[in-house]
Amino acid sequence: VLTDHAGLLNLYRNHEAEFIRPAARAAGGRRFKAALTAVFSFDTSWEGLLWMVAGHQLHVIDDEVRRDPEAIVGYVRKERIDLLDLTPTYAEQVLAAGLLTGDDHRPAVLMLGGEAVGEALWQQLRDAPDTVGYNFYGPTEATVDTLWCTLADSPRPVVGRPVHNTGIRVLDRRLRPVPVGVAGELHLTGPQLARGYLGRAALTAERFVADPFGEPGTRMYRTGDLVRWTADGVIEYLGRTDD
Repeated sequence: VLTDHAGLLNLYRNHEAEFIRPAARAAGGRRFKAALTAVFSFDTSWEGLLWMVAGHQLHVIDDEVRRDPEAIVGYVRKERIDLLDLTPTYAEQVLAAGLLTGDDHRPAVLMLGGEAVGEALWQQLRDAPDTVGYNFYGPTEATVDTLWCTLADSPRPVVGRPVHNTGIRVLDRRLRPVPVGVAGELHLTGPQLARGYLGRAALTAERFVADPFGEPGTRMYRTGDLVRWTADGVIEYLGRTDD
């Protein structure tokens, strides 16, 4: 996937204004300690790097610790880590290992992404007294994150609202907008869209299509994800269109 620096810059500006700065301010304005638990070949590794660019401390977790939920919990407590970015599946394992139990240090922020969040995990993190949970959604083809929310925003799992300068289209098979509450395929627009797939012109043409609602020459990315608008104006993930 070929992405532009402009897309990453847009993501950073969104996160710095809407996520990083408010989270640090809520913690008294101190410099955060963020843990990078993803390998660098996984696009979500940019989450921790953006915190470092914003002036916070980044701890790069080695493979031995990263693969052991109990070791992660021990590292968080020893180093007093403020932020973890985890897939929901891994978050469940780390929580089972005691991340948010007992009287020891707990992270102030827990980011989720990479897969759908289940009801039980959503409620568990909503009820956590000292940790704020965030859910992020986005394909690599749109530079890591395109939708986000705090778990406190909704009593059930949603993927939220778009990041800055990102357009959301929920369309039927004829590329017509669907009403609130009706399922449709999620299409994305904006500066975070990738150029396409390296050496795969046919696939690029299939997934990156003309945006019939935008200015001439603008494109949108067909995610293949089935979603719907809620009455609250946020996006709820339902599954894949090819399921």
